[in-house]
Amino acid sequence: MIRNEALAAFLRDRRSRVEPRRVGLPGGHRRRVPGLRREEVAQLAGVSVDYYARLEQGRQPTASPGVLSSVARTLCLTDDERRHLFALARVAEQRPTADPGDPANERVRQLVAAFGDTPAGVLQPMLDVAYFNAAAAFLYADFAAMPARHRNAVRWTMLAPEARERWGAEWAGAAAELVGLLRLHAGQYPGHPRLAEITTELTQRSPEFRQLWHDQTVSTWQHHVKTLRHPAFGEMSFTNEFLTMQSAPHLSIVVMAPAEPQRFAAALRSASR
Repeated sequence: MIRNEALAAFLRDRRSRVEPRRVGLPGGHRRRVPGLRREEVAQLAGVSVDYYARLEQGRQPTASPGVLSSVARTLCLTDDERRHLFALARVAEQRPTADPGDPANERVRQLVAAFGDTPAGVLQPMLDVAYFNAAAAFLYADFAAMPARHRNAVRWTMLAPEARERWGAEWAGAAAELVGLLRLHAGQYPGHPRLAEITTELTQRSPEFRQLWHDQTVSTWQHHVKTLRHPAFGEMSFTNEFLTMQSAPHLSIVVMAPAEPQRFAAALRSASR
């Protein structure tokens, strides 16, 4: 039987983080390991110790939504982490990967272009940038000018000096959110060939990525207000949102709505002259 190692690692990590008193259990110095014991998770989640042990070892082939919800509640998972747990437990339910020739992708590009002076872009499952409109290229970087394998939101954020300049004091938070989003997508698209390529390079080249990936960070990048610093026009704030289309559920549309649309539009026009 093929073990679900990703699920096992995530459950072990989150179990070790739960303070016993938080779930009504006594703590104390007699505990030899941090967090909860397996038998305590099993008892609180209402499953047998053997069942939970198999789940945490990646040897349990199936798990009901009710059991997963109980485990998520016992481990005090956030909403993002709960979604990630469900995705990992259902690894057989793979979604289609993006096909550049899919007509639906062209419709998405047309939609993104229609945002005009509002930065918007299309992200593929492993956060590869499929398309950015001119406003997004102005705000972040011209991904179209990069080699194909470099057109990745996480890679740019972790490795590009200009990413740190654009994010300024918010860089660490933005980086953690994007790595967490990549982790979330990795659970939804297990075995995606692009995942190993991205994580291998970033683990070798970025200590920050290596730590975040090791920590099993999970996020939907949904802290809505972002502030970026353009080198020529100063700080600008945005409200961000991720959108999906029924015709292309494997793609995400990220939209950054300027807090000061007229100022941003004027900066965009000035830069294009």
